[in-house]
Amino acid sequence: MMYTCQYCERDAESAHSITVYEEDGREKEFQVLCGSCYQEWLLSLKG
Repeated sequence: MMYTCQYCERDAESAHSITVYEEDGREKEFQVLCGSCYQEWLLSLKG
């Protein structure tokens, strides 16, 4: 199965799904990211 990264729009055979939440805890959006974009997203959480 192929996935399309919602950040870079590249096709990938595997993907990571993340849920983004509002500050009050409500679900804002669901995203599918390729491995590279997921790694960048994780590093951004470290600050």
